[in-house]
Amino acid sequence: MLSITNILRCQRPITKQISVRILIRNWHKEAIPVVWEKPEKGWTKLNFDGSSKGKANKASIGGVFRNHKAEFILGYAESIGRANSTIAELAALRRGLELVLENGWNDVWLEGDAKTLIDIIAKRRQALETPRLKKHR
Repeated sequence: MLSITNILRCQRPITKQISVRILIRNWHKEAIPVVWEKPEKGWTKLNFDGSSKGKANKASIGGVFRNHKAEFILGYAESIGRANSTIAELAALRRGLELVLENGWNDVWLEGDAKTLIDIIAKRRQALETPRLKKHR
C-alpha cells in the first residue's frame, strides 16, 4: 500500500512538493488571537455553526446560548442529513432563531463564522432596502 507521500510524489514533480510545503509552513507566521466576547447585560448571545463532511455531505448543526455572565443557558446539536456547508450554516442559524422565538428572547446577539451566509444576508438586506424602479408606459 502506498503512503500519501508516495502517492503525491508519483503525481507531482518534486519541485512543486517543496514549494507547496514552504507555502503551507509560512501561511500563518504568527498566532491569530480569537476571543469570545460577552454580550451586554440583558442580552443573550447565540454562537452557531454548521458543518458538512465528505462526499456524502453528512451535515450537522449546533449552537450555544449564553447570558452576559457567559453562563450557559441552552444548547442544541443535531444531524441534518445531507447538505453542503452553506446550507448547514443556514440550518444552524434557523434552528437558533426558532429557539429564540420559542423562549421569547428579544435582545439576542448572533455570532457565526460563515462569510458566505453573511454575504447572502447582506445582499438580501440591500435588495430590500433599495427602492424599486417603476416602469412607465
